[in-house]
Amino acid sequence: MGRTKELLEQMNEVASGVAGVTLELMHDSVDWQIAEWEMTGDTYDAIHYEVIQMAVSQMFREVIR
Repeated sequence: MGRTKELLEQMNEVASGVAGVTLELMHDSVDWQIAEWEMTGDTYDAIHYEVIQMAVSQMFREVIR
């Protein structure tokens, strides 16, 4: 049981690192891809957030197939 718990903790640490890097890259990528759209402030933030949510949802659907 102890080794299983240790392995799960290590896996969680790796997953957290991957998630952090991936989210950072996604934010930068969305910024770059919507940079030419004419919006600012709250509108830009809302669209940026929604695009991130859509991308994560699509990634999740791919993983659970």
